[in-house]
Amino acid sequence: MLKAALHNHTNYIQKIETNFSPKELIDKAASMGFDVLCFSEHYALTKFGDYFPEYRKEPLASYTAFKGYAESKGILLLPAVEMRYREGEVLLVNFKGNVKDYPAIESLKNLPKDVFVAAPHPFFKGGMCLGKNLYKHIHLFDAIEYSHFYTSLCNLNRKAVIAAEMHNLPMLGTSDTHMLSQLGHTYTLIDAEKNERSVVNALKNGKFKLATKPLPLWLFVAVAVNSMYKISSGPFRILYRILAGKY
Repeated sequence: MLKAALHNHTNYIQKIETNFSPKELIDKAASMGFDVLCFSEHYALTKFGDYFPEYRKEPLASYTAFKGYAESKGILLLPAVEMRYREGEVLLVNFKGNVKDYPAIESLKNLPKDVFVAAPHPFFKGGMCLGKNLYKHIHLFDAIEYSHFYTSLCNLNRKAVIAAEMHNLPMLGTSDTHMLSQLGHTYTLIDAEKNERSVVNALKNGKFKLATKPLPLWLFVAVAVNSMYKISSGPFRILYRILAGKY
């Protein structure tokens, strides 16, 4: 079984997302025994992308630049992107195309068959989550994410588990890494050989399982504070750009 982290972010394209580089994430993953990794950088097809041009940059740039470095560390790096639509975010693993070819969520039905589509944190709070839109577009998904962001007393994954059971979809364990300390609490074990074709085939055929444990309270609080900082910084960044004559 291959230990995989398929939902992670770096500061290579969107500086505010993390304080670590792709190399630092690769080094951390290698030290924790991960075999497969994705940089799922954001691409926003909503007005968020109008306000912040960095969310309209080529999301596969970090994959292209660091695929060789990952290989040197014994890690299979797969291309991925986290697309933000009006309905919510969608995680695409093994995506190698042009994001502009998929301008609406329903256009994802035209994806190549070897792209693995997952619903990230669908029932968490915030406009970036699919919520009820998951049910409306359930036919587009190969899996539903089981997010690392929970404790034994607070777990917003429960609705996702119910949705997965209702529609016979597997749960994909991820850390949605924005802080290196998030990595390793929830991940996916894939029954595959360590090459792209085998891993993608295993994902598409549901040959993987969830590995998860609750976050310690201190880390749960730290992740929440970090998330709030990013959310609250948005209006201030817009105001700064207006005052600086950027708009």
